[in-house]
Amino acid sequence: MRHGQTLFNQLHKIQGACDSPLTQQSIDDAKKVGQYFKSAGLKFDHAYSSTQERASDTLELITDQPYQRLKGISEFLRQSLRR
Repeated sequence: MRHGQTLFNQLHKIQGACDSPLTQQSIDDAKKVGQYFKSAGLKFDHAYSSTQERASDTLELITDQPYQRLKGISEFLRQSLRR
């Protein structure tokens, strides 16, 4: 899944590789996703995040399982979405 809404998203600013904090709405939404996964018994074998703080912050709000931050995952996903 994609990271939650950031302050820059809310302000309609392009952030690219820059990071801005998650909005309160995004924090609340990510916690709801985590609660849903838990109540549905959904567990993942592995979790991955880009090196962007907004992505790892979102993941940490959803689950407390260990995860791996991967360089280059953002570029891979952008290229995949273009196809």
